[in-house]
Amino acid sequence: MAKYRMYLTTVGPQHPELLPQGLAQGYTFQDRYHSRNQGGVLCRITLKGTQAVFTRRPSFVRPSCVARRDEVEKALSVRQWGVPFAALAYVFGRNALFWDRAGRSLGRPNLGGTTVKRPESMPQELVADEKITWLAGEEVVVPPTVGGDCVRGLSVAEHGTSPGLQEAYEEFKADATAALPDYQPRSVCTDGFTPTPDAWRRLFPQLTLVRCFLPSILKLKERCRGALRPQVLERAWPV
Repeated sequence: MAKYRMYLTTVGPQHPELLPQGLAQGYTFQDRYHSRNQGGVLCRITLKGTQAVFTRRPSFVRPSCVARRDEVEKALSVRQWGVPFAALAYVFGRNALFWDRAGRSLGRPNLGGTTVKRPESMPQELVADEKITWLAGEEVVVPPTVGGDCVRGLSVAEHGTSPGLQEAYEEFKADATAALPDYQPRSVCTDGFTPTPDAWRRLFPQLTLVRCFLPSILKLKERCRGALRPQVLERAWPV
């Protein structure tokens, strides 16, 4: 245990996004046990500040020790194209329920903390938009948060109202502040859909709201005809 404590003390400052928040305030070793699924010994620690319990597992083992990474990597990589779980079971073995659980485990990590390696790399300028899709036959709204050429947050809202979008975007805020407690973005760029800036204004009152310029360009392109169109667009884009 002394070697493991020394290892955590060394790795903690280098990769804070990989370890629980509050680890620096101290922790105790709760217990250790042998994994029947994958073999090997797993260790659990308890944070002194919150009494939260975390299990340490090797990075090549999937959550809950359901399988090793190289055993599920190829099957889950094709899942992004909507391959049914029954088809995955037919090609890669096991059963459909196993692949369903393995796929769901990909959503467990903190998205904000996973994509941030250093606090200074957390983007201060964000872009937010909503896409309409369907879930179990019902129309829903998927509002992603993007910054620094990377998706920083993604959730689902049942309705495209200000309260609904605020609840969805709040998941990004929770992830970001869990990794960086003092995080405060400077600006967010949205389109002309009123509930979007309303939701962000409630989440971050000091935020600067930036209106996306592309819808204006598209309107100009639609309304300007003939020789006037290229002349107007040439002057609009440099703005």
